[in-house]
Amino acid sequence: MISIVIPLYNERENILTYRDELFPEIDRIADATGESFQYILVDDGSRDDTYLLLQALARERSDVIAVTNGTNKGMGAAIKHGLQHSKGDLVVTMDSDLTFRPEDVKALILAYQASHPDCVSGSPYLEQGLLEEVSFIRFLPSKVVNTLYRILLGADITCVSPIFRLYRKDALDGIYIQSNNFDINAEILAKLLLGGRTVVEVPVVLHTRRYGESKINVSKEIRNHVRLLTKIFKIRVFKGSWD
Repeated sequence: MISIVIPLYNERENILTYRDELFPEIDRIADATGESFQYILVDDGSRDDTYLLLQALARERSDVIAVTNGTNKGMGAAIKHGLQHSKGDLVVTMDSDLTFRPEDVKALILAYQASHPDCVSGSPYLEQGLLEEVSFIRFLPSKVVNTLYRILLGADITCVSPIFRLYRKDALDGIYIQSNNFDINAEILAKLLLGGRTVVEVPVVLHTRRYGESKINVSKEIRNHVRLLTKIFKIRVFKGSWD
């Protein structure tokens, strides 16, 4: 089984697309790959009716589990909550606004089936033309951050910060995840790589959000990434620890 963990915060409009754009596509992937799926939809203390809509989906589909953080704690906290409910040997994490499209989950699965790595990471930096919808203002800081991670980690990885990935559940169980924020994705990948785990990338298109607004606080996340990059530097150079 593959567990799909999706964190959500005030995502009413996007949830309304799931019946037509998320579930049918994953059902087709299940038929094509022979995999079964469950969805862990985690409300991160939304102020709108996100959680009520998730509960409605859970009543409609036996493969959907709707849970809530109660209060807004951050993307990282929502992902960690979702992992607690995951029953699959594999876990896919993806964003609620489907800027990484559901059909690309198939690419993650096929790459896993080919070599059984600990993580398959979707990267829009792996090939040209995958970021055409992304504005330069959004692209530049992301490119800089991902380049710094790649240099410090000493790994041939083009994209460290995005959420769109497939993990072996036992690989995640072997690390302590600290972040409650957007930098959780970089933290997980860094700990996997520094721990000698195998990570492969597949090219995926990054689209722009159609509904709602991004929840990222840019200045806050820059500070979080700087702290994480500093930890990685100390570990790589001075053989420090994550404590």
